[in-house]
Amino acid sequence: MKISIVIDRLNPKWYALLEIILLEVIYMEKVLQFLRENLVCCLATCSNDKPRASAMEYVVVGDNILFATDGDSIKAANLKANNKISFSANAMPKFVTIDGTTATPNEDEINTYNKILFERHPEFKEMVEKGMMKPFVYFKLVPEVVYYNDYSAGMRPTEVIKL
Repeated sequence: MKISIVIDRLNPKWYALLEIILLEVIYMEKVLQFLRENLVCCLATCSNDKPRASAMEYVVVGDNILFATDGDSIKAANLKANNKISFSANAMPKFVTIDGTTATPNEDEINTYNKILFERHPEFKEMVEKGMMKPFVYFKLVPEVVYYNDYSAGMRPTEVIKL
């Protein structure tokens, strides 16, 4: 009840801003829910003006999207040289593309990532423990622009949110 009284007294400019923020929160929750329901993305990196796309798994940790790769991989080298990426996941008729950069996740996020990944793939845990896999390099997606579409109700314009 108190919230509605405060909202009713807002300056129209503030009300419009609040409405935009609430719509962005709802929109991003829809995007994160879609991503939680899927496992594989196409991650595009670039180095020396040469793009490269890689199919890989990701994990949603809280409100963050994390992924990891072998420290000696082309992906890791590209991200070290240029942290700009485009991330795309789809389960038609829905798809999400996120353009942004990468950051280093914190220790808790990395531990949660490993827990989820090793639950999905117990063989990875065993390979890591036996030294059969090189150590991972971890990345967190920092979104700048998010594109979402759901064609199940027909062709519609893509929803775009700039963060």
